[in-house]
Amino acid sequence: MDAGLQHIAEDFGVGTVNHSIPTWTLQETMTALAVVLALYLTVVIKILPNYMRNKEPYQLKNIMLAYNAFQVAFSVYLVFIYLRYIYRFNIITTRCPQGEDLQGVVTEILPYFIAKHLDLLDTIFFVLRKKDNQVTFLHLYHHTSMVTWTWLHYMYHPTDNFVVVGMLNSFVHVLMYAYYGISSLGPEYAKFIWWKKHLTKVQLIQFILVVSHLHYQQKLSPCPIPNFFHNFCMFVISSFFALFMNFYINSYRSKSKKNVQKVEVQKNGVPNYVDERLVKSR
Repeated sequence: MDAGLQHIAEDFGVGTVNHSIPTWTLQETMTALAVVLALYLTVVIKILPNYMRNKEPYQLKNIMLAYNAFQVAFSVYLVFIYLRYIYRFNIITTRCPQGEDLQGVVTEILPYFIAKHLDLLDTIFFVLRKKDNQVTFLHLYHHTSMVTWTWLHYMYHPTDNFVVVGMLNSFVHVLMYAYYGISSLGPEYAKFIWWKKHLTKVQLIQFILVVSHLHYQQKLSPCPIPNFFHNFCMFVISSFFALFMNFYINSYRSKSKKNVQKVEVQKNGVPNYVDERLVKSR
């Protein structure tokens, strides 16, 4: 094989993904993934919005409460099984599971694969409740990227390199769906979710930890994942950090500035601008 083609083949894992259990090829994985993502995007961008155009938003209070409670419980379960795995094999795993051992890894990562597909229901519920402001580029990009990641992870290149990633992400989802669940109970419960703005901070910290872990896992592992997969993961998490940081600045920092309103105070015919909070305190 030509040296250039050999380098490309190694980047994409061609000839290196030689597990002792059946796995899909990259082409099979990407083809099936494209069908899943196309179906998801068509439903939430075209089909459901057209269906809801002349309808009143569905309330779905009981359904949302049950859904969020299930997501919290499922995420707690994922945190537990991945903490147990980390306890056994360390944060940076330096083993190359094969055969029955690898099959055990596949069993451990299957629930996370399922969880990322269940998360797509978030968008469907937003559309049915006409929460169109929630169906943002960030929302769609986040969900489609995570589904892509898990397909490559589970169907094409199963490995325990991402156990820590799954644990961190599942922990964040415990907090996130707890917030969604409490907020769905009504405005009278708003006092119990005073920590809402800190969720984005937790997510940003998560991305920093994930990028750090992926870097050292790839560097220290005796069986690193294909370069294209590693680079894809690093790009996705870095883009998440940038997008979530932008969301945080626009959502909370800008509101904070607006709260510090200026009021004009006339003194000897000269306008003076002072912090409204200082005026109220006098």
